[in-house]
Amino acid sequence: MAILSKIRERTVFLIVIIALALFAFVLTDLFRNGGFSSDKATSSVGVIGDEEIGREEFAAEVENIVQQSQGRVSTLQAANQAWENNLRRTLLKQEFESLGLEVGADQITDAMAQQLAGDPRFSNEAGFFDEAKLKQFIAELKVTSPQQYQQWVNFEQSMEVNAKSQLYFNMVKAGVQATLLEGRQIYHQENDNLTFEFVKVPFDKVEEVEVSKSDIQNYINAHKERFQQEAKRNLEYVYFEEAPSEEDNASVLEEIKKLTTDEKVEQAEGLSNFNTTDNLQEFVAVHSETPYNDNYTFEYNMKGEFAQAILDLDVNEVYGPYYENESYKISKLVERTQKADSVKTSHILVTYDGTRVDASVTRTKEEAKALADSLTTVVGRNSGKFAELADEFSSDRQSAENGGQLNWITYGALVPEFNDYVFEEAKVNSYGLVETDFGFHVIYLEDRTSLKDAVKVATVSKRVEPSEKTLNELYRAASKFELAAKDNDFRKEADSTQLTVKPVNGINKLDESIPGVGRQRSIVKWAFEDETKTGDIKSFDTGSGYIVARVTKISKKGLQSAEEASAIVTPILRKQKQAEQIKSQIEGEDLNAVASSFGVIKQKASSVNISNPFIPGGGREPKIVGAAFAMSVNDISKPLQGNTGVYVIQLLEKNEAPALPTYRAVAKEETEKRTRSLLNPRTSPIIEALKNSKEIEDNRHLMY
Repeated sequence: MAILSKIRERTVFLIVIIALALFAFVLTDLFRNGGFSSDKATSSVGVIGDEEIGREEFAAEVENIVQQSQGRVSTLQAANQAWENNLRRTLLKQEFESLGLEVGADQITDAMAQQLAGDPRFSNEAGFFDEAKLKQFIAELKVTSPQQYQQWVNFEQSMEVNAKSQLYFNMVKAGVQATLLEGRQIYHQENDNLTFEFVKVPFDKVEEVEVSKSDIQNYINAHKERFQQEAKRNLEYVYFEEAPSEEDNASVLEEIKKLTTDEKVEQAEGLSNFNTTDNLQEFVAVHSETPYNDNYTFEYNMKGEFAQAILDLDVNEVYGPYYENESYKISKLVERTQKADSVKTSHILVTYDGTRVDASVTRTKEEAKALADSLTTVVGRNSGKFAELADEFSSDRQSAENGGQLNWITYGALVPEFNDYVFEEAKVNSYGLVETDFGFHVIYLEDRTSLKDAVKVATVSKRVEPSEKTLNELYRAASKFELAAKDNDFRKEADSTQLTVKPVNGINKLDESIPGVGRQRSIVKWAFEDETKTGDIKSFDTGSGYIVARVTKISKKGLQSAEEASAIVTPILRKQKQAEQIKSQIEGEDLNAVASSFGVIKQKASSVNISNPFIPGGGREPKIVGAAFAMSVNDISKPLQGNTGVYVIQLLEKNEAPALPTYRAVAKEETEKRTRSLLNPRTSPIIEALKNSKEIEDNRHLMY
């Protein structure tokens, strides 16, 4: 009672404490997610300009893409596709609004006519689009189905965007047409050519030069647009893969060995062991992880390391255990025979209500049987009518269009009843009737190949998989390594336990896979979380093992650092410095003297043009060829830096192509080339330019 009294006295104090604790919890969660300013990020997939992409609508679009792909794309791939669709659609919409671009009802109707062409609901008797039918359809839809009418309104809006897009791109196309002057320039770039002598001094003819960090940074600062990067992460990881132990292997081997001995095992009466059982099919069903195959296999189709050993068995003799495809197996040669391996056949398939070929068929089974009997009688009397009857009556429309012919069919490719009839029972050049789950088949057997050696083999197979004990030990090993790596050096700890560390560099926030271990989206998401820092370590269950990953580097979005750009910039600056050294050592304008001083030879380039600026022994050198076109005949150039060395050239000939009466055809071809580039949805510079003109916030990686 005394305790209850004290609690009552301090009720207000306790309420304040609880309230403060709740408030602190809310604040902690708020700051963890970026404060109050993150509301937009958490409620939308992204922001394009001033327009948000809502989560619910986006998720519905992603789900629709996944369903349409029938599992061929992952959720993340669908999200990327949906984002690109939204990005293109929103950018164009905003551009239309800024331009004040409008289209009339007639233009929208024209866009609909293109989209709905061929749809009988909107076509007249001649098969052409009928606007009156369209209006009637919309009016009826508005009354009978408000939900579908709203979908139609959305369709109309998309058609309006299509009409505006067509108008917009037509305007852009008009602005990229090549002029006659440009046609003339292009013609001469492709057909004017030069002949010149040159000396090329490779960069390695001088000593190696040093490129400092400040040199690299200065180059980056002078070319900022080139060195912008998205956020990236570098990781390293150790993979603990689920694999059976030696103990697991021995256990399965012992288990399958017992099936060939007289030791008592849990099995049904009559299934004593694999050697003596009188019911192979049931024995395999009870003891094997792969089903019994009652078909014959042709000897030439027997493949694998142990195929010949099995073929060498006597009938009812057992081979094994042997290890193949991660399983222990025992095989028994059940039967030897000779069979045709292919037949040439035709059929007329008569279905009835309930068969799984044609749901529109309403005839009963009895009616189908009567029809099939009648057809068999007719073709038996007059074989010439088979193709005609197949076209009229067969529910297998694919073969019916070819007179019922199935052509050559290999053994085992048909359903059992059909297979047994054409390979075992029927005579060549005969007709017969067979019933299968698909219906009644009127069959003509045209030809059968010669007999070939075949066998029937029964195989018991048991896959070697990690046991529960092995999986538990693997989990303990991964957990132990994770804890030790957090306390010590990741790589040293891996070396001490003989584990391989695999580095992964340049991961993007929307990557789905990790090289070496496939799809591991959870690892990528973790690496890009705000709380994840360089050096952080975490373990992940992959479903087939465990990955312990460590973040080794975090690169933020923006300008690359000198270290990040070093691989690209260092060779550029090294060539520049080496080129300056070479230039300083070149004296005079005599090409032979220059060649001699550097231990190289003078060479000659013929028929070189601007459009194809290749120099023998130097490759593509547009700067050198461009400089040569600016020279006069017999002029000798100053030392020029190219892609592969420093050049000194002497122009020998300049051949100008004869003028054309008109350059209209050249200009037209260039216009078509530019237009194709502009209208390509994947590479169009228009969309890329619109992207660069807007501020875009992309939060896909937070949700997928």
